[in-house]
Amino acid sequence: MTRPALSELHSIRRSMQKRLAFYMITLAILLAATLVAGLFFFDQLKSPREGMVTSLNFRMEAFASDMESLWRNVSVMGVHLSEDMTDLIEEQTVTFSALRGDADAMEALQEAMLEPLCQYGRQVDCSGAFVLLNSSLGGDGSCGGLYIQRSNSARMASDFLLYRGMADVGRQHHVMPHRKWAQEFALAEFPGLAEHLHTASAPIDRHCRTTALLTLPDTSERAILLTVPMLGADGTVYGLCGFAINQSYFATHHVQPSGIRSLACVLSDGTAGLEIPQSLITYPADGFCFVPEELLTEKGIREGLTAYSGTDLSFVGLSKSFLVASGDPEPHTLTVMLPKSDYDQVLLKSALEIGGLLLLLLFFGVVCCLYYTRRYLRPVMRDIDLLKKEDCGEAQMTFDELRPVSARLRFHEQTITHLETEKQDIQARADRFRSQNERLLTEKQNLQGQVEDMRSQTEDMQGQLDDSQTELRRLAHFGNKEIDSADYERFLEGYAKLSAKELEVCQALASGLTTRQYAEQAGCAPSTIATYRKRLYEKTGIHKARQLQLCYALMQMEQAEEETNQ
Repeated sequence: MTRPALSELHSIRRSMQKRLAFYMITLAILLAATLVAGLFFFDQLKSPREGMVTSLNFRMEAFASDMESLWRNVSVMGVHLSEDMTDLIEEQTVTFSALRGDADAMEALQEAMLEPLCQYGRQVDCSGAFVLLNSSLGGDGSCGGLYIQRSNSARMASDFLLYRGMADVGRQHHVMPHRKWAQEFALAEFPGLAEHLHTASAPIDRHCRTTALLTLPDTSERAILLTVPMLGADGTVYGLCGFAINQSYFATHHVQPSGIRSLACVLSDGTAGLEIPQSLITYPADGFCFVPEELLTEKGIREGLTAYSGTDLSFVGLSKSFLVASGDPEPHTLTVMLPKSDYDQVLLKSALEIGGLLLLLLFFGVVCCLYYTRRYLRPVMRDIDLLKKEDCGEAQMTFDELRPVSARLRFHEQTITHLETEKQDIQARADRFRSQNERLLTEKQNLQGQVEDMRSQTEDMQGQLDDSQTELRRLAHFGNKEIDSADYERFLEGYAKLSAKELEVCQALASGLTTRQYAEQAGCAPSTIATYRKRLYEKTGIHKARQLQLCYALMQMEQAEEETNQ
């Protein structure tokens, strides 16, 4: 190729590369812009599960902060309540043991305690307050004391109901008896109080304890009681005091700020699983999440989330240990969770958004590729087809710079066609030579097999000949001893006169075959062979088969020696 042709080819290549680069850069920019726009509009820069974990962690932090503030305030105010009630007991009684069975002294003490207890109940974020005295009027497993409850769930309500205590004392202070009022605490109906009373000791701020979630006797109200020991200066245990938080108050006053409507925030004990009947539950301000009253089993899932499964409903959320009171032997558990159906719906929505984004990208990719094909690839292919034709007619090339290479392409095409023809001819001759070579190899192998067979036959015949010569020598040896020379001469004269058939019979009988055996071998009747044998015996003067074998062997021996001498 001349230098002008080379320069033209280089210019053509540069022109095509520029156009190809321009279209591909345009396609890449469009796809990148589509991807960025999709990620921006659909907010798919992070996985939906990570977003859910982040949201639940934020709700958990808010819930934990609310619970820390609540129980810290309740514990501190419980210590103050214990100190004030202890001072009142020591002021009202000379000897604490004298209270047992003394109704007047018990009434005077409760009347002194009721108003301060109501003031604490108004100040503390709780549903009720109580004072349990380690003394009783009846002495039958009951303890005297006071238990007041808010008349409703309003935090600032000043009205209280007397749940435990003397009714007359309550009425005097406008604290009306509860519909399920009782005068004293039956410790069997308040699980945990007897144990806390028995283990009470100093310092009181380190022995604040909570009871398990209990149902207040004769009501449907569930509550957790925080107890603080009341100890005298001499170490006498006067009893317990503290505050109560029931389910309705907890759900009303500890709603959680959340953008998730179906959310449940649970405070439960630290046992395995999430035991809803032994828990306090609250919800978002404008939402609700139904949680069945049963034990929910826990199972870890991806991204640090936990699945909570019940009989019919399942939930997804996070759990965290939380120490409610300093004297609790085991921490409680804080849990935030939402229905698994909502969790699956979020994942499904994200999957659909990602699918829509991929479809959008696919659409733009297909459109861009079609545009690229129509604007560039098809004109190039059309020009290549025109280059193959000797006469393009009136057709105009899209890329006119390709026309100078048409003659060179046709020359290369003819050269390639000629080379392909020669290659096919050479291949055909090679195949023919290969088949001939295979045929000759097959014939060679067959001839080698035949040679091996003949060699084997020769060896077998040589062995038979050696055996025959050995037998002839043996018979000749015996013949020299047993045959009379006159009889042998008469045999030779008669043998020379035998016919061809008689010679065959003579050879067969001399070889040891019987008349019947040779008849079967020759395929004729035994009587025919017997006739030939009779003629043979008459001409040679032989009377026995043994004599015939010896004479014939001796004759063969002599003939062999004559051939050897010659």
